[in-house]
Amino acid sequence: MSHGSTKAVLTAVVGNGTVTIAKFIGFAFSGSSALLAEAVHSLADTANQALLYLGLRRSAKVADEHHHFGYGQERYFWNLVSAVTIFFIGCVYTIMHSVDSIKHDHQPELSVVAFSIIGFAFLVEGYSLLVALTEFNRQRKEKGCSFFSYFKESNDPTTVAVLIEDSVAIVGLLLAIAGMGISAYTGSSIFDGIAALAIGLLMGFLAFFLASVNKRFLINAADPNMDMVVTEIWEGDDRIQRLQRVNSIIISPEESVLMAELELREEELFADMSRTEIEQAVHFMKRIDLIRRSLEEEVASGAPQAKHIFIEFVGLPEREKP
Repeated sequence: MSHGSTKAVLTAVVGNGTVTIAKFIGFAFSGSSALLAEAVHSLADTANQALLYLGLRRSAKVADEHHHFGYGQERYFWNLVSAVTIFFIGCVYTIMHSVDSIKHDHQPELSVVAFSIIGFAFLVEGYSLLVALTEFNRQRKEKGCSFFSYFKESNDPTTVAVLIEDSVAIVGLLLAIAGMGISAYTGSSIFDGIAALAIGLLMGFLAFFLASVNKRFLINAADPNMDMVVTEIWEGDDRIQRLQRVNSIIISPEESVLMAELELREEELFADMSRTEIEQAVHFMKRIDLIRRSLEEEVASGAPQAKHIFIEFVGLPEREKP
């Protein structure tokens, strides 16, 4: 489990939890729809980031007889659940409340308390964003990627999720303070309601974005970076005649499964062997291939769901001396 990712998530949980309480207090004093939308936004973010932390913890479990490749994809699953949480808790409720507020033209009491809470939220969420951005930059520098390429190609959606959530939180605060400020200046509550509506739509966009990012890793996404590295290495190896297939599956940000089929060059395979030894080796390889095909057919017959079978023989027996 990445220590940096964990730090970013825990910082976000504590920061958003504190800000959530402050925003609800501000709403109680002001009745501002924009401030309520921000309070719900922070509540959704807190719940979301708690689920991200749960995913980090569960993904660290070691492989066992029920999960042969470990629990790495738990991280993607809980990230997906958190995206749905944001949508239902944040987007739907906020939009419904803001539309109702615009209809009934409820004028909020926008005192210095409400604006002070927004200022406090800027400080806390700005710090949380700084922690997430620092961790994101550390990871991308390790990979040697530019900011936008790593943002697009990163296998760690947890850090990306915290980074985008904290960035959206700052945008939400800007919308809130703009709506509240214009309402206070004009005396019209409609701007406060419009700001709340915009914040709700912003949360909907965030939920859709996070869901789409994590969906990719839950449908056996390939690891293109590993595929490229492996292909470059093996295509430049003089011992390999042809690279027939390279397949990979991302299990977690730290692990991928690699499966490949290679054809070796005969001169490498039969180097320093006599004609008799070569004939014996060819016979041996044909026998191995026959056994492999037979084993695959038996498995496919007994377990039709086994569509991809990869068998590796190890510990071949030595012939006993006469």
